[in-house]
Amino acid sequence: MTDAPDRPTLPDALKRVLPAARWERVSGGQSGAQVWRSTRYVLKVQPRTPHPVSTLQQERERLRWLAGRIPAPQVVAFEVEENQEFLAMTRLNGIPMSHPDARLHPERVVNLLARALRELHALPLRDCPFRQTLDVTLPLARERVQAGLIDGSDFDDDRAGRSPVSVFNELARTRPAQDDLVVTHGDATLDNIILNGEFVEGLIDVGRLGIADRHADLALAWRSVRSELGERYAGMFLDLYGRALVDDSKLAYYRLHDELF
Repeated sequence: MTDAPDRPTLPDALKRVLPAARWERVSGGQSGAQVWRSTRYVLKVQPRTPHPVSTLQQERERLRWLAGRIPAPQVVAFEVEENQEFLAMTRLNGIPMSHPDARLHPERVVNLLARALRELHALPLRDCPFRQTLDVTLPLARERVQAGLIDGSDFDDDRAGRSPVSVFNELARTRPAQDDLVVTHGDATLDNIILNGEFVEGLIDVGRLGIADRHADLALAWRSVRSELGERYAGMFLDLYGRALVDDSKLAYYRLHDELF
């Protein structure tokens, strides 16, 4: 996908849109995407493969929908060439919440995280055209398992040694009877919320955004905070978000669910 380690290969259409820039390679994104950034832009390059977690076309659609609703990058261009997708967007000022230089007190981090998710989850459902409910995600999970796309060695410690099939079977068997639907981010980790100073600048990596149970976000956010900041602050995050809205069994369910994505 690249001519050299220090720059991406751009389709002609993108060369006309993006100014000449010094690109910096960022660690790879979800679904096998390569991520590059310049001072003003972020570029994602992703192969078109069967049963993806999300596509760059989906991310483009969601970024366009978020404009004017929740701070997020603006779409600059989208192209498909030689079975690859290219998505160029503006770069948000700031750094991820998970970055060592975030340098905020953990209590401030979880407060901002809880506030950002409450704001997203408060968006009117009737306005959101994207669905990520279990009716959508469980069939995709089955396809990914059947296609051999799940690396069981990457499961969380409490599921070490289990097979992807057993995880899917448990998801199907223990599916919650009712959904608490909101507009969710879909990958609500500290990596995907950008801080600028002591405030949230915006959300990134929104290719899985859509209507789903709020616990799809809360489970991943809780796990991310526990991993980065510790058990105490993971619990504080849930307190700040609103314990009355939290179902511990659903938190466990959606952590299991994420193993197949």
